[in-house]
Amino acid sequence: MTHYDIDHADQSSVLLTGGASRRMGFDKASILIESEPLAVRLARMLREAGWEPTILGRTPLDGYCFHPDNEVERGPLAALRAFCPSSHLVFVLSCDVPLFDGAVARALKSRLGDKEAAIPSINGRLQPLCGVYCRHAWERLSLVDSPRIMDWVEALDVEIVNESDLLRLGVQPDWCRGVNTPSELKTLLQSAKWAVE
Repeated sequence: MTHYDIDHADQSSVLLTGGASRRMGFDKASILIESEPLAVRLARMLREAGWEPTILGRTPLDGYCFHPDNEVERGPLAALRAFCPSSHLVFVLSCDVPLFDGAVARALKSRLGDKEAAIPSINGRLQPLCGVYCRHAWERLSLVDSPRIMDWVEALDVEIVNESDLLRLGVQPDWCRGVNTPSELKTLLQSAKWAVE
């Protein structure tokens, strides 16, 4: 089977929950969105969208596969490097995308074509921790001697999906936008008319 005709059962996801959250000042996974911790919310949405998640972090999440991330200080690339995908497609999502919607994964998959990854670009900045990757992208990862996720991305043949492309696919760009500080979180949630808890 090629990645042109991947069926629903041959896709999965990883949810990165092990970040140090220094700029946020508290664990991003515990942010409450509509009274639901963000990690729980994102894992549920990935499952409902048909991308069964594995949690990469320090703490398991009830009901989900878990792979411990013991390299918190080394960033998300170390966690991804330690993960061995079993499906042909993997949606990679960090636990700092509060407005995420499962439609993002479906839209990016539709744009993948024969590329190794499909990644959104918001305000001219790639969002590699909200993207679809082919399993063989991990083969490239084993050759990247760097802790920077962008060095992995630059080694891949990537389909960049900009904001106008996302809108044409029925995806609001904010559904892909990560936040690193309390002010970014507040601004994003207020733009969506959601309460900050």
